[in-house]
Amino acid sequence: MKIIGIAALSAGALFATAAIAAESKMQPSGVKLSQSECTSIWQQANPSGAAGVTAAQSAPYVANFKAANPDGDTTIDQSEWMAACGKGLVKASGSSGSSSGASGSSGASGSSGGAGAEK
Repeated sequence: MKIIGIAALSAGALFATAAIAAESKMQPSGVKLSQSECTSIWQQANPSGAAGVTAAQSAPYVANFKAANPDGDTTIDQSEWMAACGKGLVKASGSSGSSSGASGSSGASGSSGGAGAEK
């Protein structure tokens, strides 16, 4: 009887873990953005003002293209984007890392010259 109880608890734990994993794939742990932030990021992803953005264009902002594109076509239109953003599927641009790297290298060369002069 103890073995059956342990097996039942283990099975329950497995099902709970699978359910949590499936839910986390549907909704990333990202922070939900405001409507104005979603609109701003849409404009960054779609600077040409096209009817939709491709998977490649949305990659810096959308972690799960399929989840953000419920009609399954090749683009995410603005209404799909806003819905996905409301679900937490859209994140702020990842380009801030490369931007800070560029300013960091420019600042680093200026500071290394100053640091070299002091040493």
